[in-house]
Amino acid sequence: MEKLLVLSLVISVLYVFTKIVEMKYVDKQMKPFRNVLRDSVVVFLSSFVGLFVGLLMQGNVSDFMNVMTNTKSFTPNETQVFTGEPEF
Repeated sequence: MEKLLVLSLVISVLYVFTKIVEMKYVDKQMKPFRNVLRDSVVVFLSSFVGLFVGLLMQGNVSDFMNVMTNTKSFTPNETQVFTGEPEF
């Protein structure tokens, strides 16, 4: 969880840095810092939620991609067959 927060914070700081560079050199007009801060909070929250959902669905996404790319994820050395008497 801490890694998600740190990564989201890094993404937000990079967003603020690029936004300031854009305003200073591209637009040549500084906008109110309040708007930049508000946008960076939105970037932080959306990156955190996206990373969190990605972490929760990591197994499901990899299984889905294995089906889409026709990659075999289970390759046993021997065939798995039950041949004994059931014990119920």
